[in-house]
Amino acid sequence: MPFSVFLDMTISACITVWSPGPNNILLLSTASKYGIRKNLKLLLGIWTGSLTLMCMSGLFCSALGHIIPGIQPLMKYIGAAYILYLAWVTLRRTPPSDQSQEKEPSYLMGLFLQLLNVKIIVYGLTMFSSFILPHEQRTPMLFLFAVYLMFLGAVGNLIWACAGNVLKRFYGDHYRLMNVIMALLLVWCCLRIIGIM
Repeated sequence: MPFSVFLDMTISACITVWSPGPNNILLLSTASKYGIRKNLKLLLGIWTGSLTLMCMSGLFCSALGHIIPGIQPLMKYIGAAYILYLAWVTLRRTPPSDQSQEKEPSYLMGLFLQLLNVKIIVYGLTMFSSFILPHEQRTPMLFLFAVYLMFLGAVGNLIWACAGNVLKRFYGDHYRLMNVIMALLLVWCCLRIIGIM
């Protein structure tokens, strides 16, 4: 994989998994209520689910490419369209509301949240079909990319968990500027995927 493609993938992945979503909002909420230590099981559940989904995405996209030759270019445009959709959603996003979390976070809560998280499922499919599979087909490398994509998500999860109420207040005060910047970066990544930039 050329370094420029790796860099584009990393930027797109970070924007996707570091932006507010089910995992990050839950971590923001539970960390502000229970602290980081009581969120460790939740984090481990999210990370286990994320690695599972990334491996499944890589295998699914790779198998589909072998079953239907020539689908990679089509999947690239589907992935680019999804990234444009994420840019639109990001641009329109508002700060999260205060919701009390009654149940203490657990490993299974994180695992099930991740396995049902459409954002992360589509994230894995998009990263593999748009960035990885056009350049790499070997199973060990696909696994390494799955671990890398999960690692990027884990870093984002930790950022949100550690930020707690501080980030929630900052995002609430400056969410429009942050949304515009993230949306423009996603559009840039989309244009790079389809070869315009």
